[in-house]
Amino acid sequence: MNPGIIFAIIAALAFGVWTVFHERAAGNIHYLFGAIIVSFTAVIAGLILLLPKIKSTTLYTHPKGILFAALAGLCALAIDVFALKAYGSGLSISIGGPVIIGGSVAIAALLGFFLGEAITLLKIIGLILVIAGSGILVALS
Repeated sequence: MNPGIIFAIIAALAFGVWTVFHERAAGNIHYLFGAIIVSFTAVIAGLILLLPKIKSTTLYTHPKGILFAALAGLCALAIDVFALKAYGSGLSISIGGPVIIGGSVAIAALLGFFLGEAITLLKIIGLILVIAGSGILVALS
């Protein structure tokens, strides 16, 4: 097993809990202000983790890293804004969470294929199941 799978599982756990926190916040805060709070909290927490080892850490090795990190930041803002708007409109977490997370799985897999990753029958079957599951939940909403 690839050791990176442990980090992926931790990220999935964080994404699932993130979804719950978004749903809980949505009715109590303006969606854009909520997105700013989420991003600001990430900056502060990141700095707390980075600063103690700043002298021994290489921050980047190529300008593409800055570009793609900034683009990921724009996507993170869009995730926060639209998740808060979705939940603020009354969408239940049992539908919104799987659609947001499942949809992101499908997009990531398709982009991976587009970027040259190997396409296998099992990957296609998994992708179809994710899309079908999200589609069923959308139909229930």
